[in-house]
Parts: sequence; structure tokens; C-alpha cells
Amino acid sequence: MNGEPLPPPRKKSTSPWIWVGCGCLIIIAGVLAFVAFVVFVIFAAIRSAEPYKDGLERARADARVQQSLGAPVEPGWFISGSIQTENRSGDCDITIPLKGSKQKGSLRVVGTKDDGRWTYTKMLVTPATGPPIDLLE
Repeated sequence: MNGEPLPPPRKKSTSPWIWVGCGCLIIIAGVLAFVAFVVFVIFAAIRSAEPYKDGLERARADARVQQSLGAPVEPGWFISGSIQTENRSGDCDITIPLKGSKQKGSLRVVGTKDDGRWTYTKMLVTPATGPPIDLLE
């Protein structure tokens, strides 16, 4: 305290590990965002496909399905299976989760596409409880 000025405070040095950690978090967030985008695009493509729309339309219009699952019948999010098309031919085997006001179930749609037209060999609603409902009958 003899009138000399105080030395300036020392700057804290930033550890390089903080930057490494931030970089890793950014990379992980980017990868997760990319995966979420790919899943969204795949599900959107399946939801816009004709077999998905045909199966869901028949299930919603069927009185047996409405009685078993309860109205309104809505599709769930996680669709499984595949739809493969090339030019005017293809095949599908998808399972769509369904939910109604009474219970849940699933809709399986199996078919082939020939000359641009889908023909279904199976369109079956399986409630959580109760007998399966064949939508092709």
C-alpha cells in the first residue's frame, strides 16, 4: 500500500477440454438431428403410400373395427414393414398400429402392385383383445 498500482487480475485460461466437450456435443446433436430427419422422411413416405392409405381407409370405414377398437380409429406412429416399388410394380408388407377409444390394435397390409394397380392378399386388423377382423371379406 505504498501507492503502487495493483497488478491487473490474471485471466483464467480456458481449458481445451471445454472446447473438445462442446465440439463433441455439437457433433452428437447433429447426428441425432440427422437420424430424426431420416426417420421422419421414411415414415412420411410410407404414410403417403397407397397401401397405407387403402388399409387405413378400410379399417376406419369397417363397423366391426369401430365396434372392437372404438371410434375414432387413428393410426399410431411407428409403422413396421416395407413398401417396395419399381416403375409400375412392387410389393408391400406393413403393419400399422391402431388406437381407438376402447383399445389398441394393429393393421397388417400385404399386397402386390402389377401394372400400376395394387392387389391385396391380406388386410387384417388384430385387436389387443378379441378376434382378428379380415377387411378383405
